[in-house]
Amino acid sequence: MRNWLLCLLTACLVFLTGCRVEMATELPQKQTAPSGVRIDITGTVLLQGNELIVEGQSNLPEDSIMFAGLKDYGEFEPYARVINWQGEEGKEYVTENTGVVDEKGNFQIKVDRGNPESRYKLEVLFNPAIQKSKVQEIYGFWGEDIAPNIGYLDFEYNENTISGMIKVAPIVSITDPNGNKAKWNLTNIPKKSRAIK
Repeated sequence: MRNWLLCLLTACLVFLTGCRVEMATELPQKQTAPSGVRIDITGTVLLQGNELIVEGQSNLPEDSIMFAGLKDYGEFEPYARVINWQGEEGKEYVTENTGVVDEKGNFQIKVDRGNPESRYKLEVLFNPAIQKSKVQEIYGFWGEDIAPNIGYLDFEYNENTISGMIKVAPIVSITDPNGNKAKWNLTNIPKKSRAIK
């Protein structure tokens, strides 16, 4: 009987060894932070007669170059479509300028408004390809070391694809509501920009 019991236990052990059940469940992986250096940019644009004054704050190092340019919506895009990002802007900048970031991360760019009666899309860009070498060492020549973030954008520059950061604002006609002596916030493309009271 003892041998019979020993054989039965051995057979059960062999059978159970082949039927292994895993009791542990896999825990979801903790999301890792995006690789690269994060860039934060905020700001406003003052519509002042024939001139636009962009004032911004960033975490960019001193002497970083910020670019601002206007793309024309054409004479037939109505006010409502422009402020709700439904208009079709041109591909080329009709006017542009740059500004330099100071030691506190602030920058100012003055841009000619072009025709104050027209409506434009203002783009404020951090373009790694136009930076000094000490800034490119941080973010990469092509922007390859920038962490994806809201406002992160791949764009064409001199027939190359560059990764950078963008903020935008609608520039309405001087005769539109809040079209003169009014500040508008710079925003990310999915959000709406409105005049700041």
